Amino acid sequence: MTEYEIRITPEEQMLKEFIQTFKGSLDLRLWMNLIEEELVELRAEDYGTAGHLKELCDVMYVYNGMMLTTPKFAGDLISEEELVEINEGIDKARESITMYFNLYTAEVVGEAFTRVHKSNMSKLGRDGKPIFREDGKVLKGPDYKEPDLSDLILAKKD
Repeated sequence: MTEYEIRITPEEQMLKEFIQTFKGSLDLRLWMNLIEEELVELRAEDYGTAGHLKELCDVMYVYNGMMLTTPKFAGDLISEEELVEINEGIDKARESITMYFNLYTAEVVGEAFTRVHKSNMSKLGRDGKPIFREDGKVLKGPDYKEPDLSDLILAKKD
């Protein structure tokens, strides 16, 4: 690796694959809506369950996806009020990720993220193209496979 090459984590590489395959949006508002949806789903799950771990990975997925795709000047293109809301949402996502990441082991979260990514990649339609909701969110295709994280719960921190 030369001094000018950027190091990319395995998680960032997975997100890059997803974003390229599913034509990830550059719309900051869509990403924030996705983060808010995922935070609601995370809070609805009981800590220590496979569902909770999956939702944590989903929050990480959309949060980091937003960070990879949102242009640095996006905040200049929206109102001050909306920017305040977005920054509050970003803070909530970051706090949730930090809090729950520290309750599971890094190895557990890493493996769970890999499985969630594999599951997310199964969302393509039968024609190999992404299926979108009206607002641009990627929907599950007919061959979608839910990730199995149940064995990882046994390895969480006590």
